[in-house]
Amino acid sequence: MTESRLFTAYQNHSDALEQSLAINAGRIESYAKTLAESFAAGQRLLIVASGSLAGVASTLANAFLYRLEIERPSLPAVALSHSDGLALLLSGSGDLEQIFSCQLQAQANEADHVLFLVSSASTALINAHKSAIDIGCSTAVICIGAESSWKKESPAVLIPLMAPSSARGIEAALFFGHMLCELVEAELFGL
Repeated sequence: MTESRLFTAYQNHSDALEQSLAINAGRIESYAKTLAESFAAGQRLLIVASGSLAGVASTLANAFLYRLEIERPSLPAVALSHSDGLALLLSGSGDLEQIFSCQLQAQANEADHVLFLVSSASTALINAHKSAIDIGCSTAVICIGAESSWKKESPAVLIPLMAPSSARGIEAALFFGHMLCELVEAELFGL
């Protein structure tokens, strides 16, 4: 039975990647070119995520900072995630939904890029998206099952992932994030 469960999980993973890639291949390639141009011009990438996607955001920021495939200089990427200390301070004043907005206001500059990894359209993430736009950042959203909620927010790039479960969605977000990094590396440093 365990073997059957493993093969089913693998098939679901494979199907999720295939369906998501069919929809998003051109979007990812275009976004990678845009990011490469922005990095070359001195802008940064800030990655915002919460919950189970916070670890993915940190992994992706580290891939940009260090490398995936080739020796290269660090690329300016930072993961913004749920800070327990900041959450405690904000919850005391009833402003917890500002947790990412506060971080963006302190760290983002006009023309930076903000990439959201999301599985829902929480108030904190929507507020952060609005803050990023107010600052003058370009925004992109990789979303698991929340595409319709994010369409009305009008990010510059919307990448919906087709996943039958949260676990397969997290895996797909990591895959697409790594592909984004690899494509940026290829654009900037040739592969």
